[in-house]
Amino acid sequence: MKILIRTTLLSTLFILASCGSSERVITDNGEVYEVKGNTIKNNGVKVTDDLSAAEKESITKVLENNRKAKKAYNSQHKELEMAIEKQEDIQSKSEKKQKELEEQLEILEDNLEKKQDDADNYSTAKERYNDKKEKFKKLKKEGKLSPNDITDWKEKLGDLKAEVNQAKNNLK
Repeated sequence: MKILIRTTLLSTLFILASCGSSERVITDNGEVYEVKGNTIKNNGVKVTDDLSAAEKESITKVLENNRKAKKAYNSQHKELEMAIEKQEDIQSKSEKKQKELEEQLEILEDNLEKKQDDADNYSTAKERYNDKKEKFKKLKKEGKLSPNDITDWKEKLGDLKAEVNQAKNNLK
């Protein structure tokens, strides 16, 4: 956007300068002339009538070459500015896409971490359940549990089993 404004401003200034002002021409022999319309001046003195046809033609050729060079410069300048603007647009889109991909990667990493946590929780819950179940079976086999203890143990094992099932569901 900045480039577009700058280009427009430069073009406008160039057009204004070329329409109402004179142009400096330096000939091959080093003479400096100021050309405005059909009038040629040298050091502020009008010399149009004093110049030979060959000199006028030489000045005109230099002036035309200067104009062609300016036109070529302006054309290339405009093309380069457009290319820069296009490149900036591509870069902006690229940065936006990179940000989106980084966000997706972060989400993916978070999901992976959550799945790993869920797997760890399931493993821990299942291990705790199996340990308590084995301990219950051992105590029951040895006859060290009263009917009230057995009820309490079954309740604890039921809670642990529910915890294992919840952890298993979280894995899915």
